[in-house]
Amino acid sequence: MKKITFIMAISVAIISCNSNSNKDSESSGIESSSKTSSNDGNSYECLKKYQDRYDQLITKEEFASLYPFDSEAVKEELQEGSYGRYALRWPSDRPDMTMEVSGRTMTLPDQNSMEVALLSFSDDKTSLQEAKDYFDMGYKNLSDKELEQIDKNLEKADENIKNTGKDLMEVRKKMNNEFVDGVGSSAWYKWTDNHGGELSVLAGRAQFKIRIKISQDADENKELAKKLAQIAISKCH
Repeated sequence: MKKITFIMAISVAIISCNSNSNKDSESSGIESSSKTSSNDGNSYECLKKYQDRYDQLITKEEFASLYPFDSEAVKEELQEGSYGRYALRWPSDRPDMTMEVSGRTMTLPDQNSMEVALLSFSDDKTSLQEAKDYFDMGYKNLSDKELEQIDKNLEKADENIKNTGKDLMEVRKKMNNEFVDGVGSSAWYKWTDNHGGELSVLAGRAQFKIRIKISQDADENKELAKKLAQIAISKCH
């Protein structure tokens, strides 16, 4: 629910901001590199059928083809819909993790994992360029001008959206995503030591996430996530 509320709040705030985003190459932080991203005009509508078949969007065999694992040790998790996922988890040789959850310190196994999740689509009335602009706005480093415009737009929003949006914008300001060239229409990657890597991918009007942790090397996980994303994207070719 938090993710849904975030999208509702921020989408209201960025509409006006988007009109200026392409005029300021320094504030975008991505314009020069994103020009080389793949954008072939394909809306990737064919991926819609996989919202109820995440385990076919990237199959167990396709995961294993890029990173072999002991099939008998793997636990599979499958959930359908636009907020669904297909995840594979299995034991690693890394030591347990110490995490703080709701003020309590917990020790958890640091498992290996590979996952495809959150396949969703922008409205058919949204152009491919608009879809890309909205997508990038959710991940790129925001300029002071853009942050100021978002704050102004949130002031005009419904009270609940305004308050939620302002709180979550504080989280948004601290996000540190890396633009990844050559994957879909646009892609962004982030890494945390506990949770591993997350590659957010846009392909036409479709977007999804690859979540992965097979080591403590952020770049190794990123390169594998890129290859997994290409498997999903290739289902429309």
